[in-house]
Amino acid sequence: MKDMKSIKLITVLFGVFCFQMFGQSYSLKQAIEYAKQNNSNIKIANLNFDVSDKKVKETIGSGLPQLDFTGSLEDNLKIQTQLLPGVMFGSSEELIPVKFGTKYNLSAGLQLTQKIFDYSFWVGIDAAKLNTRLSEQKLQKIEEEIIYNGAIAYYNALVIQKQFENLKAILAASEQTLKSTELKYQNGMTKKIDVDKIKVSFNNTISQTQQAELNYKQALNNLKYEMGMPVDSTITLSDSISENIRGLFFDALQTNNTVYENRIDYQILKTNRGLYESEKSNNIAAFFPTLSFSADYSYQAQCSKFNFFASDKDWFNSSSIGLTLKVPIFSGFQNYAKVEQSDLNIKIAEENLKLAEQSIKVELSNYEIQYRSALDNIRNEKENLDLAESVFRNTQLEFKQGAGSSLDLVQAESSLRETQNNFYTKLLGLCVAGLDLEKSKGTLNNFYNNLK
Repeated sequence: MKDMKSIKLITVLFGVFCFQMFGQSYSLKQAIEYAKQNNSNIKIANLNFDVSDKKVKETIGSGLPQLDFTGSLEDNLKIQTQLLPGVMFGSSEELIPVKFGTKYNLSAGLQLTQKIFDYSFWVGIDAAKLNTRLSEQKLQKIEEEIIYNGAIAYYNALVIQKQFENLKAILAASEQTLKSTELKYQNGMTKKIDVDKIKVSFNNTISQTQQAELNYKQALNNLKYEMGMPVDSTITLSDSISENIRGLFFDALQTNNTVYENRIDYQILKTNRGLYESEKSNNIAAFFPTLSFSADYSYQAQCSKFNFFASDKDWFNSSSIGLTLKVPIFSGFQNYAKVEQSDLNIKIAEENLKLAEQSIKVELSNYEIQYRSALDNIRNEKENLDLAESVFRNTQLEFKQGAGSSLDLVQAESSLRETQNNFYTKLLGLCVAGLDLEKSKGTLNNFYNNLK
C-alpha cells in the first residue's frame, strides 16, 4: 500500500515537472495579449467593426454618380398586330389588321444618374458613422471582457498552483515524519497507533495533493479557453501571487466623477440614443423633396433577320438628359407615425441612461464594500496562516524530540492544510473583488496597461 502511494506521489511530481520543463511560460499580461489576438469573440467583434466601416463606404457611394450599362435583345416570335382604320389605306373596310415592328431588336447604351438634393443621404452617412462607433464600442466591450475573464482564469490557476506547491511541501514533511516514526516503531521506541495516525494524515495529504493537481490542470484548460489557445497546448504561469496584497490592483479604491463615461456599456447606451435620433432625422427627411440628374446615350438596331453585325447594317443612336423632382404630398400619415415612434424610442433611450447611472452607482458602492471586506479578510487569514505554519513547525520539532504526541502532530498538519485552503480561497476572492471593482469603474484597460 505504501509503495502504491509513493508511485502516485512520483506521478504527481513528474506531471508538474513536465509542465515546467516543456510548457511555454505566460505572464498575465502576455496571456491577455494572446487572447486579444486569438480569442474567437474578439475576432468576431473585429469583423463586425469592418462590416460597419464598409457600410459607411457603401452609404457614401450611393451619393456618387451611378453609371450603368444597359442592353437588350428581343426576338418577337409573333409581331404584335394593330387594327387601323381602313380609310388610312383607301380601303372600304372599317378596320385593317397591321403588324408593326421587326422580328429582332437590339439596343445598348449607358445611363448616368446623380443625386443633387436628398436630405436622407446625409442622414444615412451620420447613421452609418454611428453604427461604426457602436461596433467600435462593442469591440472595446469584448476586449474588457477578455481582460476580466482572462485575469479571473489566470488568478484562479495561480492560486491553485500555490495550493499545490504548499501541499507538496507538507507532503514531503509528512513523508519524512512517517519514515522516522516507522523506524522508531521497529526499534520499539513508539506505538503502532502513532504510526497509523501519521499514515492516515499522510494518505489524506496525498489525496489532497492529487486533487490539487487535477484542479490545476482544469484551471489551465479554462485559461487556455479564455486565451483562444488549443486545449492540447502546454503552458506554464510565470507570474506569482504576491504576498503584498495591496500591490495586486492599482488605486482600486480611488474613484472619479467620470465613472459613467468610463463605462463602455454606458457609452453604448448613449450611441444607441444617437441612432434613434438619427432614425428620427431620417423619418423627417421623408417630408423633403428630392432632385436628381440623369443622362442616357444608346444605340438601337432592328431587322427581320439576325444580321445586326453586317457591315451595311444601320444603327441609330439617341441621347437625353433630364432632372427628376419628387415632392411628397400625402403618405397616409405614415411618416408622421414614424417620427412619433422615433420620439418615443429616444425617450426610452434616455430613461435607460438614467437607469444605467443609478445601477452604476449601486454596483460601484457594492464592489467597494466587497473589496474592502476582502482586504480585511485576507489580513486575518494571513495572520492565521502564519500562526498555523508556526504551530506545525513547532509541533513537528516537539514530536521529533519525543516531547509531543502524534495526535498533536496530525491535528497541526490538518489545521495547516485547512488554513492554507482558507487563505488561498480568500486570496482568490480578493483578486475577483479587485477585478469587479475595476470593471465597475470602467478601468479594466488601465489595470491591463499597468501589468508588467
